Amino acid sequence: MNPAGPSWPRLRVLWVLWSLMAVLLSPWRLWAVEDNQECTWQVVLNKFETVGKNHGSDRFFEQEPLDTVDNLFSLLVDAPIDPEEKYLGFPYYLKINYSCKGESSEALVRKGHLTGLKPVVLVIFQSPVNFNRWKLEQLQIQMEAAPFRSKAEQCSAEEMCNLSWYTPMPVKNGSVVMRVDVSSNGLGPFIPNKRFLVNINGFLKRQQDNRLQFTVGNELFNLIPRYFVNAPSRPLWYTMGQTPVLILGGIPEEKSVLLTDTSFTDFFLVELSIDSCWVGSFYCPQGNFTATIYDAIATESTLFIRQNQLVYYFTGNYTILHESNHGSESWVRVLPNECIKKLCPVHFHGNGSEYIMALTTGKHEGYVHFGTITDGLVSFQMLPRQQSVCERIQVVICSITWAVYTELNYNLLLLVEIEDTAARKYFQMVGYNLVNDYLSILYTIPEFIPDARGLKFLMILGTESYTSFPMVPKGMSYNSFNNLLFIWGNFLLQSYDSENFIFLADFPKELSIKYMVNSFHGDIAIVTETEEIWYLVEGSYHVYKLFPSKGWNVYISLQVMQQSSLYASRETMVTLFYEDSNLYQLVYLVNNQQGQLIKRLVPVEQLLMYEQLSDPHSLEKQKSHLKLSFTNFCPFALMRLRDLPDQKIYTRQELYRAQPPRVLEPSGFHTENSLAVYQGLVYYLLWLHSKYHKPYADPVHDSTWRWWKSKKQDQDYYYYLVSNGKSAGNVHIDMANYKKIYDVKTEYQLPERIFLDKGTSYSFSIFLTFRGHSFKSELEPGNIFQLLSQVDLGVVLADPSCIEAVVKQEVLINRNSVLFRVMLRDKSVCFDQGISGHHFMKTAMLVKVAGSAGHCVQNTIQGLRMQGNLMVPVLIGCPPGKRLAFDITYTLQYNNLQNRHYFDCVHVDPEMPCFLFRDIFHPFFLIQDLVTGESGSFEGSYVLKVVGGGPTLDTIKEYSEEEIYRFNSPLDNTYSLIWTTKNSTATEDLAFSIMSHNMGIEWLCLENSPCHDTVPHSIFAPEFFFKVLVSNRGVDKSTYCDYQLTFLLHLHGLPLSAKRALFILMVSTSVFLGLVILYIITCLLLPLMLKMCSTLRWKINNIITSDSFYTYSSSSIAFSRSSETKSSAGSKVGSKVAVNKAEPEEVVKKPLT
Repeated sequence: MNPAGPSWPRLRVLWVLWSLMAVLLSPWRLWAVEDNQECTWQVVLNKFETVGKNHGSDRFFEQEPLDTVDNLFSLLVDAPIDPEEKYLGFPYYLKINYSCKGESSEALVRKGHLTGLKPVVLVIFQSPVNFNRWKLEQLQIQMEAAPFRSKAEQCSAEEMCNLSWYTPMPVKNGSVVMRVDVSSNGLGPFIPNKRFLVNINGFLKRQQDNRLQFTVGNELFNLIPRYFVNAPSRPLWYTMGQTPVLILGGIPEEKSVLLTDTSFTDFFLVELSIDSCWVGSFYCPQGNFTATIYDAIATESTLFIRQNQLVYYFTGNYTILHESNHGSESWVRVLPNECIKKLCPVHFHGNGSEYIMALTTGKHEGYVHFGTITDGLVSFQMLPRQQSVCERIQVVICSITWAVYTELNYNLLLLVEIEDTAARKYFQMVGYNLVNDYLSILYTIPEFIPDARGLKFLMILGTESYTSFPMVPKGMSYNSFNNLLFIWGNFLLQSYDSENFIFLADFPKELSIKYMVNSFHGDIAIVTETEEIWYLVEGSYHVYKLFPSKGWNVYISLQVMQQSSLYASRETMVTLFYEDSNLYQLVYLVNNQQGQLIKRLVPVEQLLMYEQLSDPHSLEKQKSHLKLSFTNFCPFALMRLRDLPDQKIYTRQELYRAQPPRVLEPSGFHTENSLAVYQGLVYYLLWLHSKYHKPYADPVHDSTWRWWKSKKQDQDYYYYLVSNGKSAGNVHIDMANYKKIYDVKTEYQLPERIFLDKGTSYSFSIFLTFRGHSFKSELEPGNIFQLLSQVDLGVVLADPSCIEAVVKQEVLINRNSVLFRVMLRDKSVCFDQGISGHHFMKTAMLVKVAGSAGHCVQNTIQGLRMQGNLMVPVLIGCPPGKRLAFDITYTLQYNNLQNRHYFDCVHVDPEMPCFLFRDIFHPFFLIQDLVTGESGSFEGSYVLKVVGGGPTLDTIKEYSEEEIYRFNSPLDNTYSLIWTTKNSTATEDLAFSIMSHNMGIEWLCLENSPCHDTVPHSIFAPEFFFKVLVSNRGVDKSTYCDYQLTFLLHLHGLPLSAKRALFILMVSTSVFLGLVILYIITCLLLPLMLKMCSTLRWKINNIITSDSFYTYSSSSIAFSRSSETKSSAGSKVGSKVAVNKAEPEEVVKKPLT
């Protein structure tokens, strides 16, 4: 019954006033950015050959650099480039435009160009999974876009016609996921920043007719409504932050999937080329055959699917990721003899690999197949190793329902359904350690739902009462940052230690959860079997219903009023997922009998705000009218962050900046050649970055120093050329436009994650402004009143034994505000030393204002945002971007000063100077921070080992562990030491010497060492190359960083062994004595030898002369008598000559008489 009094249509008035209030309240928050939201950036990918052609977007699958730009650089004479270098380019450009609602895009771009607008593109490279192959780094490059006129059409009326902005789309080895942030340079119209996902698609190939085709199957171009209408939604599973291509199955009775490389900004429907077999047999449970792809999981380079009870995988062609092409030719069937009932994802990678779990049924019920994916290579092992889970927990019948992997402790959490002898079913959570093969029961789930008796949450202690509703667990969800575990079904249980659980009573027991979606930044979305969407803030206990709800109805009404194309009366949700901490839906809409699949944002903040406007509210009578009032549950009016430190120190993001070369054309438009030069410059800049990680430190700690070191002195000349329009190629390269940026402006928000080294801290302040009176005073000892805030700030630490937080409060009563100073510090106890960027310990810090979860929504420059709950993932370990380098510059200076001389090798190598063997060697090292640009002397302790060596660079060999011990340990008694030092300590096992700053090394090269008795290859002293390993692991307690440096050290002037020296002495002496004796003999016998030679010469001359004259005379006589006698006379003469040859004088005188 209505109360006595005049009749009042209360429900209708409340609905009208409520909707009106929502309409009025929403716009005033958005007035300040109303114009900003009307315009948006548009980015497409264009190949190198299609610049300026308006043909749409190209697919990103080419990964190799192009050598087409090198010819242009050869023409750039008198330019600050190195003509001896080979300049390459990237395969793609980013084409950038912007559009505003209701206006022509071409006219807007022309207007923006004339008003000075230039898009600024920030490309963020995602570090790879396998840190053993690639260097882990947080690399970014900022580029300014260059204007370029379209070539698609001829235009004589206007000089500009259609134009767009272009930047190179850089590619980095090891990175297949890139985020592209587009912003304005501050001139022209204001356009909000926008992020695009530009990922490499390794599941494409080019056919002979130059068309692209999917390698996993055939693309379908018709989205049939039965694929999506009334089909249940399904979860989107992938490795967080590492997956370039996402895959989504669940299309009824079709072996087709949705494939996307842009996080469903666009997508493809692909029919998979699999055999669609079925493993029904005597050991596999019989069931109905279906073509539906039930489970689909995407990793960095491999896709997994489950159809019926079969599992397939396909590895993409990612040559930029793997040393060799590990791409599959077709789908590979894995675990062929197993019956797989479910695939479970592992959302985070670890130890350089990704993981996946397959739950079996049939003959291997109670086992888990644990899959490891490393560089695209897939392997599985069946766990537990010895006995099944059922046998381990001593039950007859059991079945594993879900599995979760925690990479920190190498543990598996298994949700096990058990059936006892009385046919009673119950569930237990079992823990299994992969390292020691240990299995234990962690928790037994209650059989019935607890009776919360009006409470929002209930701690499960075993003494509480229960309802008659059975608990039906279906799955688990785990956040490895804050160790928060959820067990879900027709209930929600949460735990921080996997042993003590809290029951969340807000979730209705009549519903059943189908899957949960975690942002891993403090937000969780829940999807039920009836496609309802619920929302939970981690660290709180209240669950909010987003859809369907009153807030959703108000929001839909507003969208219909604005004629939004993202909503329709008939729609089906396909999946729900988080992207950059924003919740998105993939929805199939039907408008006017036309279906379309769209990706849209779920406005969680707006829905919660509209929900608050509905209840509670009141109508207060003031004079002759009623006043509608709402209760604001947010404990503060405004929340701001202050005193934020330099974020790059904690985010470890390296930033480069590049601007296009200046063109000499008066209009300022670029040409294809100038854009190609821009490609080459960006490529060379990133190439210098990749090559900067070398053992020998440059004199200047800057990766671009080698590029410009010999060009800086000529920069005035280059400026003269461009000022007079004489630059070659009509482009000018400004050296100041290609550099590494260290002074990055700090943003007024907490970073996405922070890295903490040993004992370091992170501090910031939270400024809260209140409504009305929010302070109270308390009497302290000494009759002193202390002013306190009635609003409390709490800090929740995932691992309080590893990190600690300190909060200090300062009341600002004159500003009706309070300032909380928060400091997070590492306790230096929970992590051993590790390589820079490797093996981090994941933890998290949650800062929450009491009573703010789900109630505080504020309008920021980024739109509506939830306030009062801040979650910061924390990675404890050696931060990326730190390295140890050999300070060759100071080492040379100090050794020259100490030894009072310096002798380099005969053949000088500027990159590797020589050191003399007999000099005391004093090595110095630098700790270089590639993020902040800091470089300082390493003054910690370290261990130096010679781990390889050889007389030449080509003959360097690696030493075994035994040889390393013999060559470096002071305990060696085999006369194999290569070096020694004085005043040093030893490691705990006394095996090696501990070095410190400014300690000298004396080279020994004892008789059993490899550098002993080195054979010289020339007249100069022997040389030797040592491969030296320097590490501070286990001896330097000041940092988590295991600085490992391996470099080559060139020594010359090595002494010879005694035997070889004696041998060389004997040989040299013998040769010398032989030469002396030969000299003496020569000097004594020279006169006699000359006389003998003279006599011999005289006799030889006489014989030759006589023989020649006699031959002449004989010939004359024979000629004169030729008329008298012929043959007989000749015979006599010949005989006479032969007889009287001993009497030459008579023979000669006879014809003269």
